[in-house]
Amino acid sequence: MSKLVRHSSVCTPRPTFVRRHTLSLIGCGSLALALPMTSHAEGFVDDATASLNLRNAYFNRNFTNPAYPQGKAEEWTQSFILDAKSGFTQGTVGFGLDVLGLFSEKLDGGKGTGGTQLLPLDHDGRPADNFGRLGVALKAKVSKTEMKVGEWMPVLPILRSDDGRSLP
Repeated sequence: MSKLVRHSSVCTPRPTFVRRHTLSLIGCGSLALALPMTSHAEGFVDDATASLNLRNAYFNRNFTNPAYPQGKAEEWTQSFILDAKSGFTQGTVGFGLDVLGLFSEKLDGGKGTGGTQLLPLDHDGRPADNFGRLGVALKAKVSKTEMKVGEWMPVLPILRSDDGRSLP
């Protein structure tokens, strides 16, 4: 039996997170040559946006199999998700940068109750006290077509990340 309780405070609408894939720069260069239109952009800084999502997650599992040595697992975390996106430079091809900062702090877990997979395991097999990472994507825009290289989060009907833990 599993129970997940999550409360979220958001400065702007909460983005959906999906693991990103790297795209080829050759395709971006070919696109720029094929469509020599002026990119409409207010500016690298003027169009910039940032949102900070605070996520508090608690996960509890009760194990009913008597052969399993652990009776329950429960962990609690406070997470911070910073999503910053620049605008595009002006010109035929506009360039920009997206940054995704993820950090989670353990509030409770361990002491024989770890193992919900809300927290990654440390080198000693115990839940980590904190964890996080930084993702960066370079982007280019020609007319209404945008190309990204690095970490990015597409929102597609058939592709969605696992967002059921502390961090996506």
